[in-house]
Amino acid sequence: MGALAGVQGFLAGQFDPLVDQLTFIEGPAVPALALGVCIAIPQGVALVLGLRRHPLAPHAALGAGIVLTGWVLAQLPLIGWGSPVQWTFFAVGLAETAAAARWMGGRTDRPSTASTRRDAAAA
Repeated sequence: MGALAGVQGFLAGQFDPLVDQLTFIEGPAVPALALGVCIAIPQGVALVLGLRRHPLAPHAALGAGIVLTGWVLAQLPLIGWGSPVQWTFFAVGLAETAAAARWMGGRTDRPSTASTRRDAAAA
C-alpha cells in the first residue's frame, strides 16, 4: 500500500522538489513508474502468493524484501534519513527479508537431513 501511495504522490506532484533534483528525469512519471514496477508489483506478488500458501511465496517475499531494502538505501543520497518514511520502509524491508529467510529455513515440504540419512541407510 505504501508503494501505491508513493506512486500517487509522485503523480500528484507531492514529490516535485525531489524530482527536480533528478536532472536526468523530466517529470514525475518515470519515478512513479519505477516505484510501481520495482516495489508495488513485487510486494503485491509476494502478498498474493503468501495468501494462497504457494510454495514460491517465501522466495517472492525474500526478493520483495531485499528489493525494498535496496530501494530505500539507493534513495539515501537524495532523501537522507530525515524522513520517518525512510526509516519505516527500511525497517519493513529488513523485517520482510528476515521473516522470509526464516520461513524458507523452516519449510516442511522438503525432506530433512535426518530423514534423508535414514532413508539412505535403509536402502
